[in-house]
Amino acid sequence: MKIAVLSDIHGNVPALNAVLNDILRWQPDRIIVNGDVVNRGPYSKKVLEILEEEIPNATLLAGNHESFVIYCAENIYAPDHERYDFQRFAQWSAQQIGLEWIDKIKQWGDHVDLNDLEGGSSFHVTHGSRIGNRDGISARTSEEDLAAKLGEPRDLFVASHTHKAMIRNFNGNVVVNTGSVGQPLDDDARASYGQFTFWQGKWQVNIARVEYDKVQAEKDFHESGFLEAGGPLAQLMYLEHQKNTMYVGPFMREYLGRIQGKEITLVNAVNEFLLRM
Repeated sequence: MKIAVLSDIHGNVPALNAVLNDILRWQPDRIIVNGDVVNRGPYSKKVLEILEEEIPNATLLAGNHESFVIYCAENIYAPDHERYDFQRFAQWSAQQIGLEWIDKIKQWGDHVDLNDLEGGSSFHVTHGSRIGNRDGISARTSEEDLAAKLGEPRDLFVASHTHKAMIRNFNGNVVVNTGSVGQPLDDDARASYGQFTFWQGKWQVNIARVEYDKVQAEKDFHESGFLEAGGPLAQLMYLEHQKNTMYVGPFMREYLGRIQGKEITLVNAVNEFLLRM
């Protein structure tokens, strides 16, 4: 049995097309899309349509950005609201996607769990961890925290969310982070996804890296209207896409307290941060 797991597409059409071509050449028995298909990038609706057309039998799981887009579709803030600039990019994505797709996304599950494979082997995939879709697993996760995030043991536990690919052994089991199709943040510009082969009672694991047309993907940020309509945080997401490293997290750690304390606006904080990059 061969299972492909891809995630964190974030509206990146060129990356998705390249990864799907690679997956279809590999010919898996099952394809699982492990969340964050939408938002944070240019063409959320288009990637949903591509998935529906190209891999209609795939299992679609929700990530934190599906949850956020649903929230923004149901809680539309006006420009004078204190949260407006923080979620302009997601409100734009929700509007782009439309209510018909929002209703479809609400039907997605949050995990796949197989525990009756040959020889008693088992497999679990979810976007973040068993704690939640915003609670990720990385190479830096301590063993104590990792035990809580994994919950009931599985021979192979597959997560995504952090945009950083990883293979890790823990208590005799294999823990994998598939990285990101559309916005890898591990200093490697290539898209990533997971290839998992169950053969003679054992799992074989591979993180596949796929080159894609990044020049076109950068154009899409501009031509889609995402950068213009998405507000200040969209600028940081675009920088992450360009540099393949994380900026939103460090920015929030440095500035969120000051913004909440009214010392600086979000717009000015992003401008100040970008000047140092």
